Amino acid sequence: MRFGTGLPKLKHMKHPARELGAWLKTNRQRQGIVLRLFAGQIELSPAEYAEAEAGVARWLGKEQEALIPQVLGLAGPGRRQFLALLERARAARPLEFEDIFTREQLEPVRLRQGKGRQAAARAKEAILEAVFEPLK
Repeated sequence: MRFGTGLPKLKHMKHPARELGAWLKTNRQRQGIVLRLFAGQIELSPAEYAEAEAGVARWLGKEQEALIPQVLGLAGPGRRQFLALLERARAARPLEFEDIFTREQLEPVRLRQGKGRQAAARAKEAILEAVFEPLK
């Protein structure tokens, strides 16, 4: 699977941060800029930017607010649209981990096979419980 593809269908598909992420991805791809290169140009790691496209707006600070329109060549209406989406995403309730990923997407591939079914099922459940454990 390519990095950044196959993003899950969210329960909150109309969430402002998801809309911003989809907008960023569309505009980045329209410019023909690969994710890794774009992330570097806006001073984020590829992982941070991939999360921003998935709906995690916390990585988009003041620096990115200034750099994204420059890198995408946005002026006038495009810039205003980006700033409006960013403002709405920042004001919205932050997405939780389970809003972005399903348990099935994160289960270890090596444990999907079924050889040693009981041990595999216990290990898979333990891993998923640890991943979805709320942070304290």
